[in-house]
Amino acid sequence: MLKRKINSLERIFFPNVCPVCQDVIRPQEKICKDCVRKLNIIKEPKCEKCGKQLNTNEKLFCCDCECSIHFFDKGVCIFEYTDELKKTLYGFKYDNKRCYRELFGYAGAKKYKKLLEEWEIERIMPVPMYQKKKQKRGYNQAEEFGKALEEYTGIKMDCSCMIRVRDTRPQKGLSKEERQRNLRRAFAVDMEKVKGVTAILLVDDIYTTGSTLDACAEVLKKAGVEKVYFMCVAGGK
Repeated sequence: MLKRKINSLERIFFPNVCPVCQDVIRPQEKICKDCVRKLNIIKEPKCEKCGKQLNTNEKLFCCDCECSIHFFDKGVCIFEYTDELKKTLYGFKYDNKRCYRELFGYAGAKKYKKLLEEWEIERIMPVPMYQKKKQKRGYNQAEEFGKALEEYTGIKMDCSCMIRVRDTRPQKGLSKEERQRNLRRAFAVDMEKVKGVTAILLVDDIYTTGSTLDACAEVLKKAGVEKVYFMCVAGGK
């Protein structure tokens, strides 16, 4: 009874809002009906390796994946990285809009739950944030996305296996080679905690060149994980 009253008060003072336009929406809704059309869910044709949207059926891979060797096995992205989604992800990442994870987790599970079953994913693992940076921001957006995905898929999230041991420059604005150098020896894995784990799903907010996910996948595979897949909220250039 008390819990219901608290929830009712929370809805009055902190109403559920649309992640795109900020209008108040019903408690059970994740996004308003008008803004559903503004977010482009990635459909076929998409890159067979990283899941980014392709503009033609004549290619299997995006330009990046055609000329890259990735450590991850395969990945998917939920939305195209459009201007509308950029604003939403900025709020999610920098403005404490952690509630947006509900939309991302729900959309990811609805579109890819069967695929995750085919991949036989055993654990969801968010890309870790450097501890001092996490303390300053107050949360890790990849972890928030992972929590929602855990809720909607039933696959356990594990944040204890991998850590970021070195602070790195923001990847935005760096070339592909600079991104790779920036992330060298940035992650470490507790080998005992992943012992016997066959397939892991890395989760993050944005996929561009895959350098961060590759760095994570490399240390996980060196620790004995056989298959490393990923899911990102958005895939862009």
